[in-house]
Formats: sequence, structure tokens, C-alpha cells
Amino acid sequence: MPDDETSAGYEVELGYPLGDSYLGTALEDSDLEITFVPGVPISSDPVPYFTTTGPNVDSIEDVLDSHANVEHFELVSSGPERRLYRCQWSLQDGGIISTIQAHDGIVREMVGTKDGWTLSVFFPTNDHAAQFHDTCLDRRLEIDVRRVEPSSVDERHPATSDLSEKQLTALELAFSQGYFETPKEASLADIADDIGISEQALSQRIRRALNRLVASSVDDTDREYSQ
Repeated sequence: MPDDETSAGYEVELGYPLGDSYLGTALEDSDLEITFVPGVPISSDPVPYFTTTGPNVDSIEDVLDSHANVEHFELVSSGPERRLYRCQWSLQDGGIISTIQAHDGIVREMVGTKDGWTLSVFFPTNDHAAQFHDTCLDRRLEIDVRRVEPSSVDERHPATSDLSEKQLTALELAFSQGYFETPKEASLADIADDIGISEQALSQRIRRALNRLVASSVDDTDREYSQ
């Protein structure tokens, strides 16, 4: 019987061509690397983030501005060769991500380079993984299955445990009031008034908290694949 803190299932590593979806055009003939951060857990719903690293990272914004499936994006933090974005997507019907979701898959990692996308996906059973594969064939999705093995979803290290009480409170309040919605349903000023701090202090607190959440999610994935 599986441990109460884990959910047993199967891990599938697969490759997928760039095409014109999920920022593939930004990676063609470039040295950029894009990593989607899976399920940054502010509440029951994940908030979509990705990092882009490499030279000329500012070129990604031209692609985001013109991409048909990007509903909204914002820069969260930046450095000389690394940027973190929050991005709201309109999923493609019959695309690789919607197909994964339709078979109860969880994307643990999605990394893109000029050579294509590499995804690591958790499925609750082998049957779910097999049905996902069959659906990809039916939809002519060009997946390259590289590895399938028993795995588990480990919940013993929630990313929110890395946050201070003040950071967690700020994120929870911002989420509950609709700050992360598109368009925003609350302003920083409104939330800052509720907490009793300045708008600038709240902005810095939320930014630091999001950076910690994303860093924790990326570090957990790196540790898992180094074992």
C-alpha cells in the first residue's frame, strides 16, 4: 500500500517538437532555454510561471506579444540572462497539454530548447499513460516516449513551507481578492490597506514570495532528477 504522503503512479518522459505552440518560435535558432514551473501553489489552482535563460532574453517578449494563445503576461523578475514571467495561456484543443490533462496527467517539468521540448509527466496509473499515448497517435501528436517507470507524487515538502508567515499571508490575501486574475480584481493599494503596509512594501513582499515559490519548485524538480 502506498505511503499516505505519496501517490503511486507512473512517470513518462517524452520529447515534443517545437512547432508553433508554447513559445516554440522563440526557441528556433536561438540559445534560449525556457522552463515552465509546474503548479506554483498559492491556492488550489496553480499559477502559470516560466523562466527563460540565455543571451538576448528580452526577445521573448516580442513572441509573447504576438502569440495567439497568450492572453496576458507580466515580468516578475529579471537579470542579465534570466527572466521569470507569469503567463496566462489559452490551451489549444487537442494540443499536447490539454491531452495530458484529459488523461489526469501532471506536468512535472517542461523544458524547451532549439532541439525541442522535453516533458516529464506523472500519470496515476499505467492505463492512464497508455491511453494518453493512444490519444496522441489518434491526434497525430508527434511525441517521442523516452522513459516510463513507476513513480510517485511526494507531498512532504510543500513549496509554501519556504515562505515566511507575512509572505504567505500576502499571497493568500492577494489571491482571494483576485489580484492574480486577468484583469485584476483588486489593486496592490487595496490589499496593502487591508494588511496595513505600504503599496511598495507589499509589492516587494509578493515578488520575493513568488521568487521563493518558483525557486523551490525548480529545486525540487532538480533534486528529483539528480537522484
